[in-house]
Amino acid sequence: MFEPRKIDQQQRLTRKQRVVVVIMNLMLLAELTWAMYHGQQDPENLTAIFLRSFIPMAAATLVVARILLRKLQPRLTATDDETPCETP
Repeated sequence: MFEPRKIDQQQRLTRKQRVVVVIMNLMLLAELTWAMYHGQQDPENLTAIFLRSFIPMAAATLVVARILLRKLQPRLTATDDETPCETP
């Protein structure tokens, strides 16, 4: 019924980028666990404590992961690109 989408070799994640994604996912799970544990210490303020602790940590993790993914992105050369470079 559904077929997997074909991804060009140039658009696939490199091995280092995959490691960054796996580490980011593990960090987000750890941050979620810690924020829930920290919040349950005071049940009356669970929501406020959870939001004050989880949101900044998760945002920082996502920003750093995005920066690392972009830095680890392979550079395309003129021969790799589908459109040829125009010289003036």
